[in-house]
Amino acid sequence: MAFTAQTEDKESLQALAFALRQEKGSEIEYAEVESAMQDYMAVDAKVRDCCGIEEAKLYPRFRIWVTDGKPGDVEGWINSSVWIANAVIKSAYIRGTDYIFYNTIGDQKFRGAYREIAKHIAKNAKDSRVRTVYGQMSKGTGDKWNPADVIAIKKSKAAQFIRVMESYKNLRPDLSEFKEAKKLDEMNKDLKKGVGSSKKQLEVVEDMQMLYWYNQWVDKKYKSRECVPISLKKVSATAKVLLKVKTPLVAMKSFDHKEARGVKNAIKLDVEIGKVDFSPRNAKCIVNFKLSGVKGHKMDIRGFQSAINNDVQMQLQKGSAANHGKATLSIFGLITKLSGGRMALSKQRAELRKLFKGKRIPTGKDHQFTNYSIFQDYAEQQRGDFNKSNWKEDLPNWAKYLNFLSGKKHKVKDVLAKCNALYDQKPVSAAKWLKNKVQSYEVGQVVDMAQPQIKDMIKTNIMKSIYSQAASQGFRIFGENKITDYMTASSYLKVGG
Repeated sequence: MAFTAQTEDKESLQALAFALRQEKGSEIEYAEVESAMQDYMAVDAKVRDCCGIEEAKLYPRFRIWVTDGKPGDVEGWINSSVWIANAVIKSAYIRGTDYIFYNTIGDQKFRGAYREIAKHIAKNAKDSRVRTVYGQMSKGTGDKWNPADVIAIKKSKAAQFIRVMESYKNLRPDLSEFKEAKKLDEMNKDLKKGVGSSKKQLEVVEDMQMLYWYNQWVDKKYKSRECVPISLKKVSATAKVLLKVKTPLVAMKSFDHKEARGVKNAIKLDVEIGKVDFSPRNAKCIVNFKLSGVKGHKMDIRGFQSAINNDVQMQLQKGSAANHGKATLSIFGLITKLSGGRMALSKQRAELRKLFKGKRIPTGKDHQFTNYSIFQDYAEQQRGDFNKSNWKEDLPNWAKYLNFLSGKKHKVKDVLAKCNALYDQKPVSAAKWLKNKVQSYEVGQVVDMAQPQIKDMIKTNIMKSIYSQAASQGFRIFGENKITDYMTASSYLKVGG
């Protein structure tokens, strides 16, 4: 069986390529990285000292990957790591040749500090809305706060900076270096006066004061190039492109979130919702939108896991590249409520009550959309409100519900035909298809400009918020006259994609 590389393998490979490129002082080649994977322990000790990976675990995996991995997969990831390393090390984002490229501290310490701060805010914030937001935000990995996969730290500063991360993680940071900086309450006085020609009021919630200081520390070290968080996307190139150039263009974008810069930039965010595709051919829904006037962007709402016991997610992308990021159903539901879109959710629940008289349709544990457990029960259970025996009895009502959600675009007869055909082959496939369809249509209907459940401005504001959150720019709510930043992302370099 071919070796399948995991996320840690790919990120550690990039750290290795960075270290090889730094030590060599000139562009590295495919064969150099391939050789290092084949016999990592034979690599120059000066390179390995700058490669912050879990060596004992990764060096045998590198050898197995390069030997037993699918040839196209191995070639694609080695090429990407070479191209990115050559582009980043010679860029203005890296100064000097004395960095350690860490893959080991991102989740444990760097984002670990964020998660502990977020949990603290969730428990102790004065504002109940802030507690609700951080109750959700503290559950994730922290990649929406900062999506760095590799963190480049000056070797002379590494031990000190890791101690600082740990101090924030323990909620006992030394804030002496910020004694002259503005606190959030002072900054909000200026923000509430309005910014730019729109004079829209801005606010950064004051309950996130410790996270604000952590963000300022990250930004300060990023600007000095002493600590550079790097978010990675695979770089690919067609054979036609490689005939013309040896190395394809590697995109790099710096996200500068100093102080209130992130929420100030949010004023310029221009999202225009287009057609919502309620396609009967697949188990998903697509919301098309323009970003800054550019067509081709979409929110792809679907199931991303093979099992039935999970919710759909939203992937925001341009074309086929998943370059904006993902958002969960629970986050979309929270954004909808805070943006003033609760009526859309209420009308969905009212329609379900009308269709399923006398039967309660449960919502998710942390959202207001239909619970996936219903469809799991249809596939697996012999008893209960939703079970194998009442699947066919309930199916016409689910077909009518999809017809309602789609603004009558998805016909009842088409739903029945699809589900019955799938059920005859494999019942769990039919239940999973219906689950994905119901949840994705519920999301799509909320922002469908062709349906009247809520005002168009609210739909646009929901899309702005979900884009910001998915793209790791922060959790903020857009209102008619105000933007509120609940969770400000920190600064980082995005590479590739």
